[in-house]
Amino acid sequence: LPFLCCTYLLMFLDKALLNYAASMGIKDHLKGDEFSNLGTIFSAAYIFAEPMVTYCIQKYPISKVLGTFIVLWGAVLACHAACKSYASLMVVRALLGMFEASSAVGCIAISGMYYTKAEQSARIGFWATQAGTGYIIGGLISFGFQHYHGKTFTSWQIMFLVVGLVTVAFGVLTYVYLPDNVTNAWFLKKEEKIQVVEHIRSNQTGLENKKIKKHHLKELFLHDKLTWPMLMITACSQISTGSIGNFSVTITKTFGFDNYETALLQLPIGAITAIIILVTTQMISRFGNFTLITTSMYVPAIIGCIVMITLPLSHRIGNLFALYLLYSGSCVITNIYIWNSCNTSGYCKRISRNAITMIVYNISCIVAPQMFRANSAPRYIPAKITLLVTQCVCIPLQLYVGYLSKKENEKRDKEQDGKDV
Repeated sequence: LPFLCCTYLLMFLDKALLNYAASMGIKDHLKGDEFSNLGTIFSAAYIFAEPMVTYCIQKYPISKVLGTFIVLWGAVLACHAACKSYASLMVVRALLGMFEASSAVGCIAISGMYYTKAEQSARIGFWATQAGTGYIIGGLISFGFQHYHGKTFTSWQIMFLVVGLVTVAFGVLTYVYLPDNVTNAWFLKKEEKIQVVEHIRSNQTGLENKKIKKHHLKELFLHDKLTWPMLMITACSQISTGSIGNFSVTITKTFGFDNYETALLQLPIGAITAIIILVTTQMISRFGNFTLITTSMYVPAIIGCIVMITLPLSHRIGNLFALYLLYSGSCVITNIYIWNSCNTSGYCKRISRNAITMIVYNISCIVAPQMFRANSAPRYIPAKITLLVTQCVCIPLQLYVGYLSKKENEKRDKEQDGKDV
């Protein structure tokens, strides 16, 4: 669990540093919509690399794959410090997206190896909460480095360099110490390994299998009636993540706050995100009502969108709290991780579902930054309207998935009762 928490924290923080750099001078090297394009190229590269990363995780020891990719993305993050042009920033953002493609699918795969379905809901909640921790650390790092006035590096360049080197060090630790699966977990005795395997047998999702099974892929995309509705939920709900993940600092500045205040005002975002993820995942673990809990998360985001569309920018506090409400809808991705892990039988099928989920997630993150066009600044009304519509669409989609799941459960229970008779 500590490895999963640190991996997700660094993944989120490293990706989000561009957001914080927006108030630290990186835009001095950019013009027009070029900042939006930096957010888009990251997600496009993520999509491009996801099938290859998934293949590597399926075929090779997961700790070695994950450790190698963490080292590579840390090195690329440090290389941001040498970039002073739009072209060079586009290159490093693309490489960062490719290497970070390993993070979420790797964390979900490892979670499924050790925990039962109910335990996975809680454990995935623990490491996904690090997104909130990332906001807090990122805000503090940004505030601190804004007081750096060296001649060799600017404040945002030294920020990328330091965090990149920390990531490289953690990648080396992951490569050396993270076990590939239960059978070679150095922190478990032989008897404990057997107990873990027996413990998760009830999942009926498999432990690990290095063989790529084509019939699993066919079943996932052609016969599983829940695949496409869940992907649609991912696409619509994560438009908000792609928006605020790249533009929360920019949006906050439009309310009239200075650079230092803007950095510090990202700290409550981290606390809000952590609380939402912890509360909802623990509720799912305890009560199991995935549909109602997840559906309720879209309501605050919808309210936040309406407030930001209607309030003038001069209402700083009202707009700020409305922005904070958007993170409720963004946090749904954690519930989707849980759903994928707990409701997909077969290691190959589960890995593939996670991969296609992350591809769709990043398609949303490609679209979202492009909604914030320079000609619609500072209110960005078209972007806010799009956020409102996509969050509203998620509610009937989520209820539809709940309805299909209920019917599938009733059908399964009826068949099981027939066998028992």
